[in-house]
Amino acid sequence: MCGLNCAAAEGNAMEAGKRSVWIISLVWVCLGGICAFVIAEFISNHNADEHVDYYGSDVFQNAVSVAETSLAVLRTLDRSSDASCSADDLEAMRRIVFVVPFLADVGRLQEGKLACTGVWGKLATPVTLPPFSEVVGVNSAILWKGASGVVPSGLAADMASFGNSVVMTEPSAFARYEDPAERLAALVLTRDGSYIYQAFGETEGLSLLLGQTTKWFRITRRRIYSSCNMRLDVCVVATYDAPSLLKTAPLDFLLVLAGGLAAGGSVGLWHAQLYRESRSWRYKLERALDDNRLTVHYQPIVRLSDESLCGAEALVRLIDFDGSLVPPDQFIPAAETCGFIGRITRSVVRHAFADLRDHFEADPNFYVSINVASDDILSLEFLDFLETEIRSHGLSASQVALELTERSTANQDSLNQAMAAFSRRGYRILIDDFGTGYSNLAYIARMPIAGIKIDRMFTQALDQQAIGAVIVSKVCELAVALEVTLICEGVETKGQADHLVAIHPDICIQGFLIGRPVPAREFSRAFPAGRKVKKG
Repeated sequence: MCGLNCAAAEGNAMEAGKRSVWIISLVWVCLGGICAFVIAEFISNHNADEHVDYYGSDVFQNAVSVAETSLAVLRTLDRSSDASCSADDLEAMRRIVFVVPFLADVGRLQEGKLACTGVWGKLATPVTLPPFSEVVGVNSAILWKGASGVVPSGLAADMASFGNSVVMTEPSAFARYEDPAERLAALVLTRDGSYIYQAFGETEGLSLLLGQTTKWFRITRRRIYSSCNMRLDVCVVATYDAPSLLKTAPLDFLLVLAGGLAAGGSVGLWHAQLYRESRSWRYKLERALDDNRLTVHYQPIVRLSDESLCGAEALVRLIDFDGSLVPPDQFIPAAETCGFIGRITRSVVRHAFADLRDHFEADPNFYVSINVASDDILSLEFLDFLETEIRSHGLSASQVALELTERSTANQDSLNQAMAAFSRRGYRILIDDFGTGYSNLAYIARMPIAGIKIDRMFTQALDQQAIGAVIVSKVCELAVALEVTLICEGVETKGQADHLVAIHPDICIQGFLIGRPVPAREFSRAFPAGRKVKKG
């Protein structure tokens, strides 16, 4: 048992373990919430991208259409063979104004002045045009933005001239964009950004975004649309400052967030459980070995023919932090996984040699049977360790039996050589749980073994079905042929014992009929060294 300091350390470790579990769960919940938030943002951004793309592309298509129409009209007028401002020319311009959309009027220039238009005809006094923009626009056309006082109506209009022709754009050409929805803005401009044809919404700094688009994976409120028609030198950049999903659809946001938190919590609980199981076994085993909290119980092995005590199997138990005993089937697999099985085997050897000293001294033929892993058998260091321990305790190698499960021997021919090395030193090699593995009999026959232990599964079958007795009988014949000791595990009734001794008189048994696994002191009281054993 641990002392007060050990108990305090164990308590602190358990508390630390609980905190770690909570931290793992909390981290996963937070990750779930973050993932939900990111997903919500992606959904919101996707919707915002669709919104700004629709708006921007609509403005762009309209701007391109206006530019193409104006350019086509200017080229048509420039190629006209009619005399400028003649009756035929005026009629032609009038038809253009009434047929072509987006045009408020078209006219002719004479000596830099507006001389006639399709709507107003020949002007009594040619109108001097206002200073044009310094920017030279599409195909070297001269552009005026919002020019007023040019036509008798006095309305302001965007104008473009080429040669001696001029077109005036209808003010309604971009009317539907002049008051964009909240958070939307757009600029129609040249590709170098030096001239702005139209501006809608809050456009400060928008020209700097020309040529940029927002990638779908970028989490940012401002979504950007940008496109250019290089032939016409018309570009559009539009933006949408998307609101958060919490503002636009709070219920949807909360549902996504709740789903993310729940998913993260579920994964966190699963991860915490895995962590608790893996860390707890590794921690328990490491602390148990460091604190010497492994104990060994002993179960007697008795020869039925003379009721003599042949030996005892050493069965390791782990003393948990709360003082309870943990059976080997719960922690041995974990020990093998964590790499502690070698240390556990050595601990069992030390306990057994010390605990059964009186029995070893009273009966040179008495042996202790110790379960080992195939890695132990394959280790020369373990062989040297055994040699050192038996010398220090004054034992002979024949008083030590090493139990190796049949499952450990399958497809491992290298075990033969390793087992032979132990056998040459005098150690007994026993095949444990015989019948539950998958080694063929020829392979078993080549092994340097001293005994076979029949699994309790076949012993229990003796009382239930005839096939059980047949199997045990065949194993007994095998033991006779191999000239090895036969030990039957799991014997619980006198009927089973009588049946076994009738089949094989020299059989040894192990089970509750003789005694349960008990600590060393109880074993010594129940089975004193050198005395006969009573069944029952």
